[in-house]
Amino acid sequence: MIPPPFLDWAVWANLDQHRDVELILLKGHLFLEIFLTSGLSLRTSLTGPQIKNLSFSAKARVLAETDEQLSKVLEHAKSLNKLRNKLAHEPFPDELKAELNDWSEQVLFSYSIQKYQKYTSRTKITQAIAALARNIYELSYNELKAVPCSNKE
Repeated sequence: MIPPPFLDWAVWANLDQHRDVELILLKGHLFLEIFLTSGLSLRTSLTGPQIKNLSFSAKARVLAETDEQLSKVLEHAKSLNKLRNKLAHEPFPDELKAELNDWSEQVLFSYSIQKYQKYTSRTKITQAIAALARNIYELSYNELKAVPCSNKE
C-alpha cells in the first residue's frame, strides 16, 4: 500500500502544476477514475474489460456498493463528476468555479490532508482532489475482500 502522505503529494503535485481550473477539474477527474478502477479491481469480481466499459458514474456506484464508508466518500466523487459533466456539455458553464470551490471546501472539511501551500480557490481544488483520491485508495484497500458484482454496464 502506498503511504498516504506520498499519495496526497503525488496527486496534488501533478495537479498543482496547472493554473487553469477547468484543466485541473478534467485531470483531477481522470486521476479519480484511476483510483475507482483500482478499487473495483480489488473489491469486486469484475474483469478488467468489464471495468473499462463502465462510466465514471457507474464505477463510483458499483464501488460504493462494496462498503458503507466508501459510499460516503464516493458521494463527493459523484458531485465532482456532475461538475465535470457540466464543463463537458455546456459551452460556458455558469457558476462552475464557484460550485467547484464549494465542492472543494466540503471535501477539505470532511477529510484531512497535508497542507502543502496557502489555500486559494485553485489550491483548495487540487488539495481536495488529492484528499478524495487518498480516501478512495485507502478505503478500497481496507479489509480486502472481493464482492460479487452482477453489473455488466
